[in-house]
Amino acid sequence: MSEKKQTSVERVMAASTGLKRTMSTKAAIMVGVGSTIGTGLFLSSGDVISTAGPVGAIIAYIIGGFVAFFMTSCLGEMSAAMPVSGSLQAYTTEFISPAMGFTIGWVNWIGAAATITAQIVASAIIMRDMIPGSPTWLWIVVFAALLFGVNIFNAKAFGDISFWFASLKLVLVVVFAIVGLAMMFGLTSSEAVGFSMYGTQEGSVIKGISAVMLTAFYAYAGTEMFAVTAGEIKNEKDVPKAINMTLIILVAVTVVSIAIVAALLPWQEASVLGSPFVYVLRNAGMKGAALFVNIIVLTSALSSGNYFVYACARYLWSMGKYKQAPAVVAKTSKNGVPIVALVVSMLFALVAVVAEFVAEDSVYLFLVWFIGGGNIFMYTTICICQYRFRKRYLAEGGKLEDLNYKVAAFPLIPILGVISFLIMLVFTLMDPGEAMAIYVCAPCYLVIYLFARYYVKKTGKTAVNLDI
Repeated sequence: MSEKKQTSVERVMAASTGLKRTMSTKAAIMVGVGSTIGTGLFLSSGDVISTAGPVGAIIAYIIGGFVAFFMTSCLGEMSAAMPVSGSLQAYTTEFISPAMGFTIGWVNWIGAAATITAQIVASAIIMRDMIPGSPTWLWIVVFAALLFGVNIFNAKAFGDISFWFASLKLVLVVVFAIVGLAMMFGLTSSEAVGFSMYGTQEGSVIKGISAVMLTAFYAYAGTEMFAVTAGEIKNEKDVPKAINMTLIILVAVTVVSIAIVAALLPWQEASVLGSPFVYVLRNAGMKGAALFVNIIVLTSALSSGNYFVYACARYLWSMGKYKQAPAVVAKTSKNGVPIVALVVSMLFALVAVVAEFVAEDSVYLFLVWFIGGGNIFMYTTICICQYRFRKRYLAEGGKLEDLNYKVAAFPLIPILGVISFLIMLVFTLMDPGEAMAIYVCAPCYLVIYLFARYYVKKTGKTAVNLDI
């Protein structure tokens, strides 16, 4: 009697075993929130405000939120149906091709490692602002060692630490919003400014938005993190809840925060050499509060980097499971931690040392653009994967009512997602600085894909016979 042929969902789930389900749902939500609320909001928003102006900055972040919704919805449906770590690479391998899965896995890993680097560089910038003249290299070493140490623990310990760090960020944002609104409407000793700063906008709003679209979208980089935790959440049925709560919190926090900062800080004074949140408080004479916020922003940068260390190790682990990376990286410790993948990821991320020899702000902005360029590619792929997943799921006898999470208005959402990312790419290429990152990362990704095509053809690996 012949064996029953596996469905796509069964293949993906069978190929991604080895990690332990020890993370609570609340911790998973906070991983998604905490990994995203970081320097993209607290530091690089300074570049967005100074370039696009108050109105342009708000519009850019709203657009970024909508685009993030398209991608998150698509990834959410697949993650709820197939809750595995290293999901982006696993889904792309199954629903597009092994070669593209190989490519997206490495692109995702490089992007995550670059994000670790960006957070370490940002942390060094913040420390230099707090302690003028302090050596950048010293902070890089200290922070890298700290991030590595936290990730040696199991997923439960990581989730618990992440929960409290993310909670601290949310408390900061809420307190800042309350103080900021009080300052705007004259409820403190300062004069009411209301929305008068919005009237100081100079130049074309559309041109300003196009110049910062990639940087603004970087604030939402990390929304895919809930999918990484899907393979380690205790209760698989809570994945849809984690998806919805993560997205709602992120968009609300980002847009409200930027609207308040843009109302209080002259756009000419914003930059990436310090947090615009801190500048607002310093301008109001609250130096003690500014120092406190700087400490929280530092914590935010490090915790965001911490989440990406976690994700980076899981991405590489998943590729090892799929034979798209050396098998040794798929090994785990007794606690279920992909220890080899963790070490390799941290070593790669230590390219942050270049910040000691190149201007920190230039390095940081380039990393932001580079990561943003990779995200456009990856998020477009996610939308395509969801479209193909839904089609194949139904063709293999699956029922829509059995899906824990469903994309609304299918196939409109994945199609809008692809179109949005293509438009974002056009906007990005219109700005010389952001375009440079695309010119650098695109050839790299093409080389990876061509090698992947050769590897798949040479080894005969497919989505069906991965020999795991």
